[in-house]
Amino acid sequence: MNARYADLILVNALLWRSREDAAPRPNRALAVSGDRIVRLGDASDILELRGPATEMIDLGGSLLLPGFRDAHLHPMIGAIDLVECRLSGPADAVSYLAQLRDYAGKHPDSPFIRGSGWIYAAFPKTGPRREQLDGIVPDRPVFLKAIDGHTGWVNSAALQLAGITRETPDPAGGVIERDPATGEPTGFLREWPAMGMVTGKLPKPGIDEYLEGARLFLAQAAKFGITAVHDAVGKPPFIAAWERLDELDELTLHVTASQFGNPEAGPEHIAELLEIRNRWKSPRRKIGAAKISLDGVVEGRTALLLDPYADAPGCFGEAMWEAADVRRFVVDLDAAGFQTHFHAVGDAAVRLALDALEAARKSNGLRDGRHMIAHADLVHPADVPRFARLGVVANLQPAWYYHDSNFDGVALPCLGHERAFRQFELRILRDAGTRFAFSSDWPFGGDALTFNPLDGIETAITRRGTGKTNTPPFIPDQSVDLVTMLDGFTRGPAFVDFDDDAGTIAVGNRADLTALDRDLFSIPAAEIHEARVRLTVAAGRVTWRESRL
Repeated sequence: MNARYADLILVNALLWRSREDAAPRPNRALAVSGDRIVRLGDASDILELRGPATEMIDLGGSLLLPGFRDAHLHPMIGAIDLVECRLSGPADAVSYLAQLRDYAGKHPDSPFIRGSGWIYAAFPKTGPRREQLDGIVPDRPVFLKAIDGHTGWVNSAALQLAGITRETPDPAGGVIERDPATGEPTGFLREWPAMGMVTGKLPKPGIDEYLEGARLFLAQAAKFGITAVHDAVGKPPFIAAWERLDELDELTLHVTASQFGNPEAGPEHIAELLEIRNRWKSPRRKIGAAKISLDGVVEGRTALLLDPYADAPGCFGEAMWEAADVRRFVVDLDAAGFQTHFHAVGDAAVRLALDALEAARKSNGLRDGRHMIAHADLVHPADVPRFARLGVVANLQPAWYYHDSNFDGVALPCLGHERAFRQFELRILRDAGTRFAFSSDWPFGGDALTFNPLDGIETAITRRGTGKTNTPPFIPDQSVDLVTMLDGFTRGPAFVDFDDDAGTIAVGNRADLTALDRDLFSIPAAEIHEARVRLTVAAGRVTWRESRL
């Protein structure tokens, strides 16, 4: 392209550039050259850059936003879920078993069955049992993850494959659920160390399976207007798949990945993390933070709490690491210039993360670390102001913030009324000056949830499930406004990914853009999920375009 001309021109846009815009501006236009926005203004100004090869798109008054970003999800885990046994529908054990029977019948030659998607509320407090699976698939291992990815349901063949018996001790950080009468494993495994005893014996997905599922994910992400994601678990096979897609020129969004950190390891571990971060990068992908999982989830009673679970006296959850090891590791990571990305659900885990970051601040001084705590479902009131004071970003999943059967059947009895209704206090965090980066945690969270940012935006405002106008809102005084939500799905994730030239629409910024078929600022919040993406542009490249546009 001649340097005097633009590659892409968008006209007739209802333009919202960033949180500085209280409302969008009509009849705006912009020009893109390469992967950059080169001009903003009236159509007459922009059309000066139109050349013989310029692509021009009339948006017809569509709302034009910075490209949506997801600050914490698991695309490669979800990619495999898309091509394996995916359980869906309401919390119903009978339905899950019927779906398993159907999948097993369609895959008679598969030596094992791996899948995900079941919801805790379908089962009693003690969880599902292996006998239920044995009745459907008795002769080959079955491993099914819960919807949150923190517990597994396995059959007897899987337990036998892993060598798990009544004498097998619980692994550190995990629990093998046992029948109280016999001591035999029930087939319910809590947390990754326990699940890994089975999954470690199953064949790992190959690169072709990752690529097949990732292509499905990328196509859907483009239709959702997503231009960048943060892979929260950048395991070696995951980053290898991203790299291969990049080599094939099929990576249609920007990927930042966190890699797992081990607080028990020595200084050589940090050197290894830095070496991988420095080596694995291109214009479309990079390594970001070190991921540190501090606890599990409330549903599995593995989220780490300051006070015991209401229905399990003496149980405070599962600490993944010793607190002293976490503090030392975070201080050393911060000193090495590394960002940290915590998984912390319970209030004790959130406090441990904040304590570790405060120790790093005292030891290393103030720096632009952009450390983040993902989930933070339950935050003790005394810890709320510490987010802003320490410059810690809250990486939250607002599509979870509604009342459902899982809340009534699991969260409420686990936490008790007072704590259960102190979850997801979005407004309190915002009013305390907390910076947000919003995300979906897909494929985890709930069967009805997708990684569509519009779902999270609507739910955070209405405090109801998407499209649910007749259900009571969940803690309605924690609702926030549309600008907060748009900023949290655009500039916020760009900030934590150190993409300072993205997340807003400005001259010189990366051309990451999303156009919607309606003005979110002028419709009822309960209709936001009905909006459809008409155009997605990622780094100047059109990745999704409505056929009528």
